[in-house]
Amino acid sequence: MTLDDNGLTRRGFFQGVMGAAVAAAFAPGPAQADTARARVVRVESPGVWKGDARRPEVVAAMIGAGLMSFTGESKADAAWRRFVKPGMRVGVKLNLLGRPLVITAREVTDAVVSGALAAGVRPEDLTVWDRKPEHFGPDTYQPGTGRHGERIKTGSVYHDTIAADTSGGKAPIDRIPIEETDVTINLPVIKDHGMAGVTGALKNIAFGCYRNTRTAHSGNCDPYIAETCEHFYRVARVPLIVLDATEGCFDQGPAPSNSQAVWRENAIYVATDPVALDVVMRDVIHAKRVAAGLPDVMRRSRHIETAAGAGLGVGDRARIDLVTVRV
Repeated sequence: MTLDDNGLTRRGFFQGVMGAAVAAAFAPGPAQADTARARVVRVESPGVWKGDARRPEVVAAMIGAGLMSFTGESKADAAWRRFVKPGMRVGVKLNLLGRPLVITAREVTDAVVSGALAAGVRPEDLTVWDRKPEHFGPDTYQPGTGRHGERIKTGSVYHDTIAADTSGGKAPIDRIPIEETDVTINLPVIKDHGMAGVTGALKNIAFGCYRNTRTAHSGNCDPYIAETCEHFYRVARVPLIVLDATEGCFDQGPAPSNSQAVWRENAIYVATDPVALDVVMRDVIHAKRVAAGLPDVMRRSRHIETAAGAGLGVGDRARIDLVTVRV
């Protein structure tokens, strides 16, 4: 498989940083042929929780195991070096919209930050962020300096000239992934969505990195999600996605108000293909909704198929290799 020379798959970036095996795992755009396959790693553990708190050492072990399984490396720090390296400015994109019940867990973020540090990224080169200032707070994340010296900050300052051309007009991109970071590690949460069916890797970029147009939610957010993601993957780099499935929501998403809609999946997913990951995540949410007697999410989540058609990843479940690791 050959790699494009632009956007996410710039030849120099992947060959120099990640190695051929990981680079080939997610070559979107024209390289995403009908025979291409994607790999998603699911890491499970029965020991995630101690009461109502996640055990940070277990979460860190899960993420490390996921990266080692995905890359084939025998040590977590070597696996991390496939995705980031010293001198890189690394952005860590949170999902805080579901506060207070369902957000990117601090334990997940801390493990990702620690992994990047172990790979040689400097604390001052790490930016943990989400778009809307109102999503931050004492029960989520506080802007400032994080536990490991990383920056934690809000977005919503948009680029003057760089924007996605969508069917509803121009959507300006946040300045952080363009001007302040070289790569973005995407940390979505497993959730359903009242309009888009599900909200995962794709939507965390589309609605989390752009000033949305007035029609962004029209048509179940389709084709807006694919349009903005296609732009993002052209102008920015997303070497890694870590989906927080320790806890999620199968109803009332993306911001449930009832804890009965929340469940503990006790899992972490590691991927590089946002479409393949969202296909797998949708299957999990669909199963939970069917078990609860709720309508399925398939018809409302066609943005995943639109993104696949745009060359952003593998949308055919038969061509997605799901590997399960237990910690």
